Amino acid sequence: MKRADYEKAVKRLEEIVEKLEEGNISLDEAMKLFDEGTKLTAGCYDILKKAEQKITDINDLETV
Repeated sequence: MKRADYEKAVKRLEEIVEKLEEGNISLDEAMKLFDEGTKLTAGCYDILKKAEQKITDINDLETV
């Protein structure tokens, strides 16, 4: 996932949260949205972990 993809995923997550909070959707639709949100969250988490590792690597190089 690239930065643009990350930003799209976060925007989509915001949309999903809004729909789920409104509560006027069927249980089936809510489950589909929840599943999609879970996958998007996992993808975003992976991107953030990779970015964190890059920062750690750069800091380690600077302290050597």
